[in-house]
Amino acid sequence: MSSILVIILLTFLQLATGFGLLTLFRIILKPAFFLPLAILMGIAVFSVVPFLLQLLYIPITPLNVLALLLAVALIVNVKFISGVKMAGTMFRSARFSITFYEIPFLLAIGFIIFVSAWRCFYYPPTPNDVTTGAEAIAEFTVREKTMLNSVFLLTQNGNTLKPPFITCLQIIYKFAGFPFGQVWLINVFICFIVILYHIISASLHRVIAGVLVIFFLAIPEMYAYTFMLLYDYSNAVFFFLSVFFMLSYFKKQQLNELAFAGLLMGIAVYIRPETLLLCGAMLPAIFLNNATHKAGIKKILLNTFVFVVPTLVFYLTAVYIYINHYLPTKYSIAAQINPQLTSLVSVWDRFVQTNDNLLFSEQGIIHYSYFIFIFLALFAAELIVKRKFNGTAKNYLYVIAVVFVFFPLLSHVLPGVSIDNTVKRAFFKLFPLMLLYISNNELLVQFSNYISRWERGEQNEMQ
Repeated sequence: MSSILVIILLTFLQLATGFGLLTLFRIILKPAFFLPLAILMGIAVFSVVPFLLQLLYIPITPLNVLALLLAVALIVNVKFISGVKMAGTMFRSARFSITFYEIPFLLAIGFIIFVSAWRCFYYPPTPNDVTTGAEAIAEFTVREKTMLNSVFLLTQNGNTLKPPFITCLQIIYKFAGFPFGQVWLINVFICFIVILYHIISASLHRVIAGVLVIFFLAIPEMYAYTFMLLYDYSNAVFFFLSVFFMLSYFKKQQLNELAFAGLLMGIAVYIRPETLLLCGAMLPAIFLNNATHKAGIKKILLNTFVFVVPTLVFYLTAVYIYINHYLPTKYSIAAQINPQLTSLVSVWDRFVQTNDNLLFSEQGIIHYSYFIFIFLALFAAELIVKRKFNGTAKNYLYVIAVVFVFFPLLSHVLPGVSIDNTVKRAFFKLFPLMLLYISNNELLVQFSNYISRWERGEQNEMQ
């Protein structure tokens, strides 16, 4: 019971911190989206706090961590009064309802989440990448009060030379009394699924939304990492949210949403640094959108600056400064680059391996089930029948193509990025994007509208 109370208190502090951030960025959403997003932003802030203490060489003790968490929560809530008014407007205009046909889907989703949450709470971290890296550093930090601890004397491997996103969260939850630490991943998982369900329900009937979310949860490899502690699931969450708010900016042309998308991309880079290159791949879409709206060069430069700066700040601080100037072990990316960089045969071989071994094979079905085939079937159906896509669907397809092309290329540039491990997990970023494309598939939208019209007609007859 005491463990549950601690989880609730930490979640409430995350909610309060995230509420302050969303208020500063003036992000107005429906409560079903706003609340889980606030918790996710609070988790992101938590992941920075012990890191800031380390950068300042302040001992990482429970008191210092708690004090800084509370201080940051107060600072980001500097506009608390206006935030409360904004929240009041959101909650007054919101209507919460559950229809009877949603209940079976919600029960199934809830059970799947419960199984993951229990395993996350009950089992220790097991992936080698984290037990020889972030988890080990966090465990020794609790003992030695510094992240520059004995781990670097006991072992030298690339897993210790990563930004401290997981390390910091592990430290906080170990200080809170959780020996395995990783229960923060439960909040990430739950909040993400609630957000996805809400987004899909905004464009599709809730029956279809429930089916799609269950299909998404049934991706074996991705579901496994909702209770197996590693970087990739959290990275996929924040990358997806960045893309979502970037596309929201494309529709509404509100600069605060683009700035918020930049912050989310920065958090994704903080989790996995190679996401920096994906950030760069988003810039052509921003340029094209600005050109479509006939933005001047000054506005284009401002928009680029707003989107890119958070990413650069996170990368320079967590990778260039921390890894190169704080950690006792050095890591050179240049030394990892493929000497046959211009070999087109090698590039082609990476794409063949990705498709033949990882995606379209028996092993691919074991990893990802049939989700990719569902996406491709709906894509082909829309391409053949409609012969065109709406703007939102086009944007999601662009980002899907970027992710699909980028990681095989990265595995060519850096041979240490293996298809069977790194790329396999990096492709987690594809599935939320595919899910949102599906929710904007015109054929599925029309089918959803048909169900809604039939439902309204039946209700009218009953009345």
